[in-house]
Amino acid sequence: MTDPNSLDQDLLQAILHSIHHGIVLFEPGGQIIFTNNFAEQLLGFGAGEWRDSSISCMFLEDDCEIFLPNIIKLTREKGRFEGEALLRDRKNREFFAYITTFLYRSGAQDIIIAAIQDIGTLKTLQRELMETQRVRSMAKVVDQLAHHIRNPIAAIGGFAARLLRKGLDERDKQLYQEIIYQEASRLDKLLRNLADFTTLPLPALAHDNFEQLLNRALNMISEPLKAAASEWDTPPAEDLRSLSAFMDVEFMARGLATVITNALESGDPTVGVTIQVTAIEDRIHFSVSDNGCGIKPDDLPLIFDPLFTTKNEHVGLGLTISQRIINDHDGTIKVESTVGEGTTVTMEIPIERRRSIRVRRL
Repeated sequence: MTDPNSLDQDLLQAILHSIHHGIVLFEPGGQIIFTNNFAEQLLGFGAGEWRDSSISCMFLEDDCEIFLPNIIKLTREKGRFEGEALLRDRKNREFFAYITTFLYRSGAQDIIIAAIQDIGTLKTLQRELMETQRVRSMAKVVDQLAHHIRNPIAAIGGFAARLLRKGLDERDKQLYQEIIYQEASRLDKLLRNLADFTTLPLPALAHDNFEQLLNRALNMISEPLKAAASEWDTPPAEDLRSLSAFMDVEFMARGLATVITNALESGDPTVGVTIQVTAIEDRIHFSVSDNGCGIKPDDLPLIFDPLFTTKNEHVGLGLTISQRIINDHDGTIKVESTVGEGTTVTMEIPIERRRSIRVRRL
């Protein structure tokens, strides 16, 4: 039987070149000492062009400061690392990869072996799955839309027919005109909200603080409605300013404004509203509480369903849109309510969408 230790270098390289994953060997200082054929293709190297190159050439510039040193540190201390990374090739084309590293120690010399797998196709499938889920959500709206459109159209048609009757007195004529206008406005509002729901893009994420978020949300609410609050309890501005997250502040403000609006409308006629924001580990939790009428237990499971509403003047897409916005931020939203005591809506999103290994030196 052949002793594996006796295999010559040419055969070992042939084995490495036959592997259908990128294999890169480099020193802890970053100097590349070997790449297999697949890695050359993946990274855009010509034959032998990797010589005198550093492993940093395949990482994004921002990741060379923290992420790459952390990978090297973990590999040297624990013997391996594995995880996703956004890499680049020689032409600066970015691609998602799954990296697994191993430590080879030969006497006083350390060599890091990195296996690189392009997972761009997998990421594309994940995005397509998200779009499929969105389409299913839209299909659910369309299924319910016919019922919600039928009622105002029937009312408009019925009262328009009455207006054509001869001998109609002015008082009835004015009443019918007002009903037609109200139903047309209701239908217009439904269609505008439906357009917002179906065309809502994915968020454009950036670091913003919660003072900006709350101020923008409150600016979206009318002053007469804000006056319905007999008492506001919000965190101090400096506390909100100290809390930030990776978010689309405009989208988040829209979702938060809907939740605050619902709280303000729960009073009879006024209501107390409490807003709380706290950081718990790597996530921000923020809640809106009111001491209003509360939600019936039978209605509670339905509040995020498209077009569900218990208010005649409402469309029933507000919380559905809020839930989608929170979900698109990798967050969650939940509602707790007791009839006659009030409602609390709690939302939470990650502070940092990037993993800690990318943003903090180990």
